[in-house]
Amino acid sequence: DPTMSTLTLTPAVVYENENGRGKIHQAVIAIMREAGAIAKGHKNQQQGYMFRGIDDVYNELNPLLAKHGVFSVPEVLEERREERPTKSGGILTSTILRIRYQFYADDGSSLSAVVIGEGMDSGDKSANKAMAVGHKYALVQMFAIPTEEPKDSERESPEPSPRQGLHPVPAKAP
Repeated sequence: DPTMSTLTLTPAVVYENENGRGKIHQAVIAIMREAGAIAKGHKNQQQGYMFRGIDDVYNELNPLLAKHGVFSVPEVLEERREERPTKSGGILTSTILRIRYQFYADDGSSLSAVVIGEGMDSGDKSANKAMAVGHKYALVQMFAIPTEEPKDSERESPEPSPRQGLHPVPAKAP
């Protein structure tokens, strides 16, 4: 898809309890109670949208994760790479990773979040970017971190233009 941004993510979060008991549930709830909103304080210059960076998320959550004895371990479940031409004639490497982030409490109990991280780079950093984006969204989803903006993404439903070469198929009457 040539319209893909440099860093994008399609959240696909799945939570599962590995052992049914332990501190992890209480620790996650405690972190959720203490974590503040994280503003979308950075602007993507090419596409004009606002976002919150991985360092913003780490700066807010790291002290709380340490305080409550929670850490995460990534496991790449699937990887897809492809090369894409740039407008200037260069090559971008696009990496899409399906990653499980296992969140552990200090007693060994755990929860996992499975996310899709995507990154593009003209050098060797597309997988690093995909990992960072995946971790950011695993953290945001796991701890339900709000933004500071009142705008809900579901309030807007832009009308997509038809894809070239494809023609809409009318729905069949019941």
